[in-house]
Amino acid sequence: MREAEAQLAEANANAKHYTDLVAELMAKLKVLTDALDAANKKKADAEATAEKCERKLGLATRLVNALGAEGERWAASIVLTEQLIQVVLGDVLLASAFVSYIGPFNMKYRQIIMKEKFAKFFKDNKIPVSENSNPLSILTNEAEMA
Repeated sequence: MREAEAQLAEANANAKHYTDLVAELMAKLKVLTDALDAANKKKADAEATAEKCERKLGLATRLVNALGAEGERWAASIVLTEQLIQVVLGDVLLASAFVSYIGPFNMKYRQIIMKEKFAKFFKDNKIPVSENSNPLSILTNEAEMA
């Protein structure tokens, strides 16, 4: 009986030792599992942020490309506007003279006055005017002409 009690005591000591060892290992496993979960969450957050940034980069790239094309159009528009600014004074003066002096006459007489009188006056006084300036295009728009 004493021998059995000694074996039981030894078995209980071994069981306690292994129970403590299992508890210690379970605690370490919990710490490692928690660390793994935290690392996985951090990884998922980083992947979500990277995906969001990639979408923003794609949109920004499309915007920059669109604005690049728009920049070319604006540059051409600026050149055209600068050219128009050079002749706007003469064109408006021509349109005003047309309305004031030759508007009521027929087309044949208007063309004679425009070519022989007004064109000569503008040239002699070095007033810049569009090459093919048309008072009607200055005074009206395409819809009104139609």
